[in-house]
Amino acid sequence: MKKLHLSLSLIWLLGLLSFGSRASEENATPLTDVWVITIDNVNKKAFEKGLKAHMQYRVDKGEKVSWNVYTQVVGDQLDTYVLRACCTNWDKISDHNEWSKAAKTSKHWRENILKYIKHREHFYSKVDSDNSSWDTSKTFKYFSVDTLYPKPGERFEMQASIKAISDAAKQMQWPESWSWNRRIGGKPMLQLVVGHESYADMMPQDKSFFVRLSEQMNSKEDAQELLEEYGQSFSETNYSIWVHRIGLSSPETVSKN
Repeated sequence: MKKLHLSLSLIWLLGLLSFGSRASEENATPLTDVWVITIDNVNKKAFEKGLKAHMQYRVDKGEKVSWNVYTQVVGDQLDTYVLRACCTNWDKISDHNEWSKAAKTSKHWRENILKYIKHREHFYSKVDSDNSSWDTSKTFKYFSVDTLYPKPGERFEMQASIKAISDAAKQMQWPESWSWNRRIGGKPMLQLVVGHESYADMMPQDKSFFVRLSEQMNSKEDAQELLEEYGQSFSETNYSIWVHRIGLSSPETVSKN
């Protein structure tokens, strides 16, 4: 039953089908800088006010990268904020750190935001552009995210099943946008991210991915086997929906003050 549950989880995601970053951009500079911040909900308004001011401060100081902020609307981390800056690479990190030091962004962060934070994590994320399919002409507001924790020793089998499923989705011209993201830092983790323009955009397709896959493979049994092979690669999964918080993200213009 666990194998079937994982397979159905994938079908559901592909039926909805990362986080605001575009796979083509991340392929050119493949790393996304990611902070995951959990706050005390009692201070939510104060935190968001401080975060908005901090983002404006960074833009006013001439930051070249833009931060996008996301919060959950479905899931078990409703007090968590994800801050993502696309795009960078290893040879650009030092330059940005030097700018941050000169702009005294850490000092501003400590004075205005740190007191509201209960927990924080920092890592990088890399898009698997070969197995992703992202419509860059659309602006997505919501993102379905399946967080996947690979089993030890399942790397090659996992990659093979992800490629087979993604190739099949592309061949059948599955209409949704999806992106595979690998976390760099901490416990090994993958995320399958699916973009939606609205809640209505999350309505299932007339034919589910499993039905389309079965037709494409001319076999329900083969389609089921492929999805179960995929599911066997992971020890744990978690599904959530996030919204892009434009008002908390990097503003487009310098303040007039």
